[in-house]
Amino acid sequence: MKFGLSDKLIDSLKDIFKKYPQIKRVIIYGSRARGDFKPASDIDIAIFSEEDLSPELYFEVDEAVGIYKVDIVEVGRLHNDKLLENILKEGIEIYKQESS
Repeated sequence: MKFGLSDKLIDSLKDIFKKYPQIKRVIIYGSRARGDFKPASDIDIAIFSEEDLSPELYFEVDEAVGIYKVDIVEVGRLHNDKLLENILKEGIEIYKQESS
């Protein structure tokens, strides 16, 4: 169990990300990546994408995580250098698009 989340949940998220070819990389950051999370902590997800993310993706992720609150950041739309630095420093990659 990584990040206090089941392997099944992480696999479900990966399956969702694979369906969207514009998604290049996904990182979990924040308390779940640092290991200082509580059972009710939210799931902070940074998505590196070549295009804006569709509302369907947000819906699918929300459905997959169930009881957990999820906070998705689209890195390409991020205007906070400190947050990006933090994501890259402490985040843990859970998905990377395979090269074709």
